Amino acid sequence: MPRTTYADRFDALLAKDYLSERDRNFISDLYAHYKRKRALSSGRRHWFVQLEQRYASRPVTDEATTVRLDDLIARMNGNGTQWESDFAGSLLAQARSGRTLSEKQIAILRKIEAKWSDEAMRIRETWAEDFTPEMAEKFRVMIKYYTITGYFRRITDAHAANSDMVPSREDYERITNNKYATKILTGWFSEPKFAVGSMVAFSSMLKYSRAGVSPGDFGVVVSVNDNVPTAAARGNKVYRVLPVGKAQTILTEERCLKRARTPKKK
Repeated sequence: MPRTTYADRFDALLAKDYLSERDRNFISDLYAHYKRKRALSSGRRHWFVQLEQRYASRPVTDEATTVRLDDLIARMNGNGTQWESDFAGSLLAQARSGRTLSEKQIAILRKIEAKWSDEAMRIRETWAEDFTPEMAEKFRVMIKYYTITGYFRRITDAHAANSDMVPSREDYERITNNKYATKILTGWFSEPKFAVGSMVAFSSMLKYSRAGVSPGDFGVVVSVNDNVPTAAARGNKVYRVLPVGKAQTILTEERCLKRARTPKKK
């Protein structure tokens, strides 16, 4: 009968699917050392034997949890984020090793499962068909905003390469559903306070001089939503205004304007 070598024992131990991720990494490091040195020190042999004994038999596992994680991994089928795939795989290894999941791990697991429920997968499959013109406009506005700020570079670069492409649901939610996006989109879609052609005055919010314009000067609104808001703040809708007595229009925000009051007749 052939002699069982350490290499055989390492291979047999690493073939067990119920090793914890930490122990698998440790055993792999031990194995790599053994292959280089063709021997193990007494300390390394001690740890190796302990791990062999710990994993000598398959532990009692929560079958429902392993089935649950197997189903999630099958649903993602490599289409989840790298982090989601790694997390689910780590939990599966943990469950197979007989260790229970923590409350925090279960809470995160539920969030990932919600993204891959039957309803979520149906929405994902029909996403391109359900992508409305309003959604496209929201996405376009936020693309312009984040192109300026420099965030979400992967998404903005992908759009720059193919502006007709419908974004994934995850990318759409990521770029349009956050606290900054809410304020930018509110500014874009809100009803303007000042109509095109109306006379306005520059308010004290105008903290700096633009083309010789100062607070209290007058102007005429030339266009509304002339550009995407650049500040995630109230009153960020952008107007193009022609200051009275000037030849060039300027861009300014709604919060920097107020209604022009006609002087009372004496």
